[in-house]
Amino acid sequence: MTRSSGANGRPGPGICDPVYQIRLSRRAEKDLTTIPQDPRIHIELALKRFAEHPEQRHDVVKVRDSPKVAPRYRIRIGEYRATFFIFHDILLIEIITIGKKKNFEY
Repeated sequence: MTRSSGANGRPGPGICDPVYQIRLSRRAEKDLTTIPQDPRIHIELALKRFAEHPEQRHDVVKVRDSPKVAPRYRIRIGEYRATFFIFHDILLIEIITIGKKKNFEY
C-alpha cells in the first residue's frame, strides 16, 4: 500500500495504517494550560507524532510498578514528561498527566 504525502512532503499515514487518537484527562488539560506556549506546542507536536507512528522509538518507557493489565507509559519531551495509557483495541492514547521532570510524579 502506498502512503500519501503530507503537507511537508514526508509520507503521511496511509489508508490502512492505524492512527491513534489522543485524549487528554482533565488533569492533563489543566497541566497543559499552565505550560508556556513554546514548550506546549512542542509537547502537542511530539504527542501527535507518537500517535501517528507509535511503532517508532519516541523515548517511551513503561512506568515501573504499573499494573500488567493496564500499564502506564511515559514519554520524554525535552524537560517535560507525560504519562499515558495505550488502548490498542480502540486505537486510543489517553494522556494522564504532563509536567516538568524535576517535580513530576509517575
